[in-house]
Amino acid sequence: MGKVGGGSAVLWICSALTVAGFNSPMVRAETGVKPLVEEVGTIAPAEAVHRFSGQAGETVTIQLDSQSFDPILSLRNSTQQEIATNDDFGGSLSATIIIKLPATDTYTVVSRSFAGNGGDYRLLVRPATDYEVLYAQAEALTTNQQYPEAISTYTEAINRDPEKIPAYLGRIEAQLTQVSNDPSLRINQPTDIPLAVRQAVIADLEKVASLIEVKGSTEWAASLRQQAEVLRNGNP
Repeated sequence: MGKVGGGSAVLWICSALTVAGFNSPMVRAETGVKPLVEEVGTIAPAEAVHRFSGQAGETVTIQLDSQSFDPILSLRNSTQQEIATNDDFGGSLSATIIIKLPATDTYTVVSRSFAGNGGDYRLLVRPATDYEVLYAQAEALTTNQQYPEAISTYTEAINRDPEKIPAYLGRIEAQLTQVSNDPSLRINQPTDIPLAVRQAVIADLEKVASLIEVKGSTEWAASLRQQAEVLRNGNP
């Protein structure tokens, strides 16, 4: 998650989201678009390298999934300068990079595991969907602490695909972080968070709980509903 400022109640909610399953694996939806790279293999204890040709201005999604290890992705240009990297993406243990390519070039994707161990993996490089483009823009806005713009862009992504979980989680983080950084607010318990923000976050928590419950993550769903009740009723 991004940086979260003061406010013990907000910090507790954000921390609880992480512990309760913000980093739980999620099922990747099939997009139906033709991939630029699709590779199934095994990474030895080191790294695997794959290359693809990209056009300037093209937005691509690079996904690395594994049941054997916690994956990390790095994208480098033809001079081997790293231009993007990712570990956990959007509430999952998968690694994903969504990027608008800066130049027509041959790009190198470096796949490795967080702990340095090897195992089976699936790497996919494909054109980004409209949802992914919006989600990546919202993440960048959150990183730059442009919270109102981030919230608006997460909402656009949700409207584009309301069944995808990451944008809801991102919107929750942006709303709580914006509140915690507001010097005019003194937040010592969840009920100190402004009512409109609490109601919005509660709605997102309950929506995510419903979505992940369908995927079989009942413990995470129950924990998120518990966070919603904390926001409704008071101290954790």
